[in-house]
Amino acid sequence: MNIIRTTFTHLVTNGPLNGDIHKVPDDVEKKGVVVFAHGYKGFKDWGAWWVMADAFAKDGWDFLKFNFSHNGHIMPNLDDCSDESAWSNNTYSKEVVDLQEILKYSRELVPDGGRLIVMGHSRGGGIASLAASTSDVDACVLLASVCDFGSRFPEGEALDKWRASDSWEILNGRTMQILVHPFAFYEDFEANSEALNIERSIRSLQIPLLAIHGDNDTAVPDTEGRNLASWASNGRFVSIPDAGHTFGISHPWIQDSLPLHAEMATDEILQFLSKL
Repeated sequence: MNIIRTTFTHLVTNGPLNGDIHKVPDDVEKKGVVVFAHGYKGFKDWGAWWVMADAFAKDGWDFLKFNFSHNGHIMPNLDDCSDESAWSNNTYSKEVVDLQEILKYSRELVPDGGRLIVMGHSRGGGIASLAASTSDVDACVLLASVCDFGSRFPEGEALDKWRASDSWEILNGRTMQILVHPFAFYEDFEANSEALNIERSIRSLQIPLLAIHGDNDTAVPDTEGRNLASWASNGRFVSIPDAGHTFGISHPWIQDSLPLHAEMATDEILQFLSKL
């Protein structure tokens, strides 16, 4: 079954969002649109997200994945973080606005009677949770998602050192780049801490929520996924045994099939969506 993939650039408040839509084949009934938000230091074409996108398309869901406006991956080479300045100027607030605006755009792509789903991985899951509470979506799916942002920041002397130097260096293990967070990243979070409170946002949701987590996730403990599901009025938690943070996916991914744990997660999501 051939999947047609179309690219797009959508201009939003913070700049252009470059993305792809993996479209439902003509002989398959279209159920709606899934919008996918990538994680920290991630990008839309990382790993096997494209294989997962095709699986959704085959099941009747247009799958839209995009790069956040300030993830550093810009034209013409979207595979590399070549705009380190943009990356440094990124904030949680900017990512929430990006996702809100792409969801508004995607709502217009949903067929009559169809559903709009927001889905995110890791940090992108946290952003998806926040955007879900302020957008017209029908369900929220969180993959290995964080349950808060505040605990990710340095504390005490480390925070003071960051404030004084205006530089918090982060290694991108994939590219071996040293990327820098200026202190403005923390200041934005502090100034918008209520709006960026994931627990509060999830408790306000009136839509179904699915949190999927590997029980061997060393980057984001599965307790965070359990918290996310417990806070939702209609939440479900699924544990994938022995799965890590990326469900067996690595980058680059050249196979046209998913690793076992990612396939299990995809099957769980599609079953969840079938019952909406």
